[in-house]
Amino acid sequence: MNEELTELAASGATALVSAMGTDLWQEAKRLMDRLLAQVRGSRRNELSVALNRPSTATRGAVDAGAVDYWTEALAQLLDRNPDLAQDVMALASLRSRERPDIVIQVNSATASGEVFAVQHGTQHFASGPNSRDSRERP
Repeated sequence: MNEELTELAASGATALVSAMGTDLWQEAKRLMDRLLAQVRGSRRNELSVALNRPSTATRGAVDAGAVDYWTEALAQLLDRNPDLAQDVMALASLRSRERPDIVIQVNSATASGEVFAVQHGTQHFASGPNSRDSRERP
């Protein structure tokens, strides 16, 4: 599988698990059900059961084990059928219809990478000899 689909699977899984225990869960479940409707065989049943399993997640808590499970599941589905990418993308960009100002933002960095992210605002970033961090150092 290519790296882009792997990242998409991770983003979709994180959005799904992050929605557990929040007002976004019903929308996340609807999106995942729509995706699973396109899957055939026993894998569909297995994932449907896992999706309907009562969650122990609480608001603001994300279970890393659940993220790993759903990342692997989505990666396998995308590997078998890359056409599911649009549905996984909808899941990854989950937004509540009742409260469109609430979104789940997923940022990741690997190999000593850095992430600079902002929602609903402006981000100011400076580096170099005149940046604030370098002036504060002794």
